[in-house]
Amino acid sequence: MTTSSSRHPRPEDSFMYEEASLILALFTFGTMGQGILITIFGLSISTQSHSSTFGFIVAGFGFTLIITQYASTYRRNLFCLIVASGQLAFCSFLLFLLLMLGGFFVLLPLTISVTTLLLNLTWYASLIEQREFGILEESSQKITLREIFGAILVLALILGPASFFYR
Repeated sequence: MTTSSSRHPRPEDSFMYEEASLILALFTFGTMGQGILITIFGLSISTQSHSSTFGFIVAGFGFTLIITQYASTYRRNLFCLIVASGQLAFCSFLLFLLLMLGGFFVLLPLTISVTTLLLNLTWYASLIEQREFGILEESSQKITLREIFGAILVLALILGPASFFYR
C-alpha cells in the first residue's frame, strides 16, 4: 500500500532541490539593512515640505528592496528576485558614481549591493533550473510567526530612528 507522500514526493527529496546558500542569506540581511537605511533616509527627506514626494519615493524604494530581497531568497519568488536584482543594479550604479566622485564611504554598501546582485543572478539560474525539472515550489502563502516578528523588528528599526526627524 502506498501512502500519499510516496506518490507525491516533496521537492526537498529531489537531488536537484537547492536551498539558498549561507552567503546569500547573510548578504540578504545586509541588503535588508541597506533597505532600512534607505527607508529612514527617505522618511527624513520627506519632513521637508518641498521634497516630501521625493522622500516618500525613496522610502518606498527602500521598503520594496527589503520585501523583495527577503521574498526572493526565502520564499523562492522569481518575480521578487527580478525586482530586487533591478533595484540592486540601480543602487550599485549610483554608489559606483559616488565612489568615482571620491566618496570612499560608499565602498561597503557598494560591495554589499554588487555581491548580492551577483548572488541573486546565480540564485535565479538555480531557481530556473529547478523550475525546468519541475521541482521549484514557492513557499506556501502562509506567513509564519517568525516572519511576523521579523516584520515588526524591521518596522521598529525604521520607525524608531525616523521618528527623530518628525519631532
